[in-house]
Amino acid sequence: MRRFATRHWRQARWRRGLGSFLAVALMVACAPVKDDGRAAVDPVEASPLTGVMAAELAAARGDVERASRLYDAVGGRLGDAAAVERGTRLALLADDLAAARRLSARWIELAPDSRDALRLQGLVRLRNDDVEGAAARLLESLPDDPGERDVALDGLARRLSDRALPAESLQVMAAIADALPQSRAARLALARVAIAREAPRVALEAVDQALDRQPDLRSARLLRADALLALDRPDAAFAIFAELLAASPDNASLRFEYARALLEREREAAALAEFRQLVEAGVTQPRMLNAAIVLALRSGADELALTALRRLRAGAGSATRQSLLLEGRLLRRLGRTGESLEVYNRALEGRTADAELRYARAMARIATDDLAGAETDLRRIIRDDPAHAEALNALGYTLVDQTPRIDEGAALIEEAYRIRPESAAIIDSMGWAEYRQGRPAAALEYLRRAHEMTDGAPEIAAHLGEVLWVLGRRDEARAIWRAAASGHSDHPVLEETMERLN
Repeated sequence: MRRFATRHWRQARWRRGLGSFLAVALMVACAPVKDDGRAAVDPVEASPLTGVMAAELAAARGDVERASRLYDAVGGRLGDAAAVERGTRLALLADDLAAARRLSARWIELAPDSRDALRLQGLVRLRNDDVEGAAARLLESLPDDPGERDVALDGLARRLSDRALPAESLQVMAAIADALPQSRAARLALARVAIAREAPRVALEAVDQALDRQPDLRSARLLRADALLALDRPDAAFAIFAELLAASPDNASLRFEYARALLEREREAAALAEFRQLVEAGVTQPRMLNAAIVLALRSGADELALTALRRLRAGAGSATRQSLLLEGRLLRRLGRTGESLEVYNRALEGRTADAELRYARAMARIATDDLAGAETDLRRIIRDDPAHAEALNALGYTLVDQTPRIDEGAALIEEAYRIRPESAAIIDSMGWAEYRQGRPAAALEYLRRAHEMTDGAPEIAAHLGEVLWVLGRRDEARAIWRAAASGHSDHPVLEETMERLN
């Protein structure tokens, strides 16, 4: 609509009359106003051109309802098809179906051979619940040339698939397909609309008719797969994708659609395998790389996520804050902490006040045993935001766990706990501080709470087990460690604790 709003006013005819139009517009804008807010001089009664300019002024102010009424009032006296077309589209935008019906009829009077006019009137009739009239007009709007008609049918299918149109769109498309019994494109158009309108059986029947004429038509086979998925027959649908990929293994778009279909059916492992093939094949399309990153992150395939992320950024030509933050986290998870630190250093250039980036760098510095650097970063965050509970907890835990400054660290953790008393990570730190201060019995209450809140997170399980071990409850400690190790056998803190004590 917005594109259309300016297109026809660029025509030479309108340019020649621009001076007089502006004069008329000024007269309308400055006309005396009655008590009820209407202009004392009715722009519609003055002349059709005055009405058009008043309508355009209303449209420019965002009042499409008034613009529609003004165009409707003068439409019968307008002799320019472009102006009437403009009025028709404004009427549709205002949802003024009666005005749209009258204006579209006038447009066809002025331009009887205009396929745009016929098509738009067909849509107007559809919105007025005239299924038969809509089908007739839309059929009339199709080109005579078979190739051009196929293209037009494809576009019509996309338009009728719009859920903003009435559900009777499917009946309209079915009537058009019935009127073109030899047209494969009409069958496919019907199938597309049927899938969009949640009528998969209609879609399957239509697409099978198209495949009877051309069994190897890939677009039809993909539509058949869509219909089968909608009918809850995923294995049959996936068999179609597999056959098509066997014939065209390098078709990235096809593989992407297959991966998406697998994801929709929650077959994440199979979908991940397809995305891995896409990334390894060197795809550069942002939508494919973005989807690969999301699934890889969800599946724990960090190396794949990192590769896709770097390629996505290379294509964009610049490194965004979020992409650098994610890259640093992935590198840390992959154990490449030195590279992670380099990424965060680069990310903080020009972003020195970014607390999230600085916190991430502090964690990377801790992982590389640069405790002084980590403390500098965390204290900078706390200086800028004294209520930053995560930074208080991280610094406090680091001091308690890895330095002799246990009491200083415990005080920081207590402040974090005051700010966020329901944080499992901070509750764990409270327990660990109690333990490091020589109070294992007091630590136990905090650690049990944190353990329950996180369903046995491995680091918290390591802490709880160690306290139980020191208290002489070693069977309980072993049971907690075994439960945590069943899903996190390679967690460094859990592994070190078990080896040291068990």
